[in-house]
Amino acid sequence: MAQFETEEQQVEAIKAFWKENGKAIILGAVIGFGGIFGWDYYKDYQKEQAALASEQYAKAVETIVAGSDDQSQFVEKAEALKSGYAKTSYAALAALKLAEIEVSKENLDSAAEQLRWVVDQGNKTFVPVAQVRLARVLLAQEDYDAAVSQADSISAEAYKASALLVKGEALLAKGDTEGAKNAFIEARDASNTAPHPLLALRLSEFGIEK
Repeated sequence: MAQFETEEQQVEAIKAFWKENGKAIILGAVIGFGGIFGWDYYKDYQKEQAALASEQYAKAVETIVAGSDDQSQFVEKAEALKSGYAKTSYAALAALKLAEIEVSKENLDSAAEQLRWVVDQGNKTFVPVAQVRLARVLLAQEDYDAAVSQADSISAEAYKASALLVKGEALLAKGDTEGAKNAFIEARDASNTAPHPLLALRLSEFGIEK
């Protein structure tokens, strides 16, 4: 502050600067610290939620291991897990298991509802799994157009072969043999392992090399 001749002038200049800019400086500091501590809090919250969800999921699975015939206890615990910890992987796993139970009871509408729930939650790990299973459920419901559409929506490379197999089956059921054949060929090309037994059968029926 060499431009100020006296200490009093320096003090007055500081006061004027603070009067003009003080609120903005304080607000910036609050936002900055809030962002740092808010992010740390969010990360800690996520960890806590995951731990609690893991515990709830373990308790739910214990009811299946215990051999409950109607699995009603698992259903109750799984639905509570979905309600309380919807964004966790454990909730997605619970919903996938609920869908499996509904399929075993031939409650396909309920199974589809559980699978759509997983898709809607957007869990990157389990969305493709739910999408493939949903396509299979739609195929079993003989909703072939929906099955094809669902199969086409699956972009994850690891699930492409499974999705294309479902698509081929749906097209075949609709009487679109050429479209089905192309889907089976694409499924073969997308597979990194030996073809699924059903795919191998379809390839053989169409005279396509495996």
